[in-house]
Amino acid sequence: MADVMEERTHSLERTAGFAFVIAAITGSNGEAWMQVHAVMAAGFAVAAIAFCSLAFMLHLKGSSGSASIISTCALLAGGIWVTFLCADLYAARFFANLYSVDPGGATMLFSTVWFWKLGGLLAGALLLFGAVFVSGVAAVKRGLIPIWLGWGGALVALIGALIYLMDFWSMTATGAASQPMQWPAMRYGVGLPLQLWMLGLGVVFLRAYFTRPMRMRMAPVRPAGEPAARRTEHAASAAASGGMTGEPPFQGGLDPSRPAQPRIPHPAFAPDPEQEPGPPKRPPPPQIYPG
Repeated sequence: MADVMEERTHSLERTAGFAFVIAAITGSNGEAWMQVHAVMAAGFAVAAIAFCSLAFMLHLKGSSGSASIISTCALLAGGIWVTFLCADLYAARFFANLYSVDPGGATMLFSTVWFWKLGGLLAGALLLFGAVFVSGVAAVKRGLIPIWLGWGGALVALIGALIYLMDFWSMTATGAASQPMQWPAMRYGVGLPLQLWMLGLGVVFLRAYFTRPMRMRMAPVRPAGEPAARRTEHAASAAASGGMTGEPPFQGGLDPSRPAQPRIPHPAFAPDPEQEPGPPKRPPPPQIYPG
């Protein structure tokens, strides 16, 4: 069982390491607006895979509650962000065509969609900050990452969540549409540290993956000429021969120091009973015509 757990941990370290590195280096790079949104959607999808891999590692270490919170927050946040970013790839052309036909209807529909988009992105950001906070605390507790890396990510996630909540509170009071991620202070004060944090996680897991000794499980070599018979067939034949010859039956891998229970021989191999001397139990019928 320990070999199986070690093999699963080895595989999860590889997946989490590469996924965190890819998600960290995937930023808003691109020449066009649609390229930026496509790259960001792919980055959030890979980040969700990375956090789910970390959640599985925590589950193997015994932190099932933290693993459930991380995987749930990562999947919900990744689904919300990827959905809205993919919708933006086609919504811009739709609104441009609609505005040429009906400017008032296009403006009203755009305002409604923009409101729900900001609400969804805010919910996804809060879920992502929650996954980062729980990941940093639980991974440090289980010894998966260094203390400074775990608590540093948890501190940045807490600051980002507070900024988003305060911005949402002011937005509901004034009705103004704002997006904290577009602020330079938010981008370089929270977004960049989170990217560096994920890059650090990827480096830590990849280092553990490439430096962990992997046990090679070799199958036993069968000598040449030995028949490849199954254990059950060998046990059955040995038991049958033991019933006829009186030899002890085949133990089948049991402890030889423990006495084996006596077995009843198969009726087909039982000896014929000898006829007891004396008169028969039932007398023959009388003869009516003697002689």
